[in-house]
Amino acid sequence: MNMPDRIAADDGMDPGKTPGGLVDFGADVLQMVSFRLSGEDYAVDVMAVQEINRLSDMTRVPKAPYFVDGVINLRGKILPVINLRKLLGFPPLAVVTEEMRMIVVSAEGSLAGLTVDEVDQVLRIPRTRVEEQNDLGIGKSLGDVIRGVAHMEDRLVTLLDIGKLLSVRIA
Repeated sequence: MNMPDRIAADDGMDPGKTPGGLVDFGADVLQMVSFRLSGEDYAVDVMAVQEINRLSDMTRVPKAPYFVDGVINLRGKILPVINLRKLLGFPPLAVVTEEMRMIVVSAEGSLAGLTVDEVDQVLRIPRTRVEEQNDLGIGKSLGDVIRGVAHMEDRLVTLLDIGKLLSVRIA
């Protein structure tokens, strides 16, 4: 899989460029990094993604929340590694696969690694295809980290809110 660092304008659209060389598709289009967990499709805002890495050794932390697998040193910064399978209620995998990745994300000054089964692609999702979390009628606990669900041509993609996900606390 060849995952681009950022989106390039190669689809015939005429978007504007932002100062960092990123493509601006306007307020009507969400740019999301999609990934899979337990056979389901999820995505996070591309602007929250710092990098995508293979899984590496981590240090376990005593009394950490059940969904924190440990911490890693990423170029001098210590960051927690959140197992999204555990956090979202899926059973953990018994073995690490070649496709598994860690998505390094940031929000409001917090930095963390999110382990996922595999990273798929960068999606451009028109806002008109997104059912907002308020309209879904799901419970508070999981609903807090879900931004909405996108209706794609052949699938549904659950959009996660990185800011809320990184602020999850144990009750």
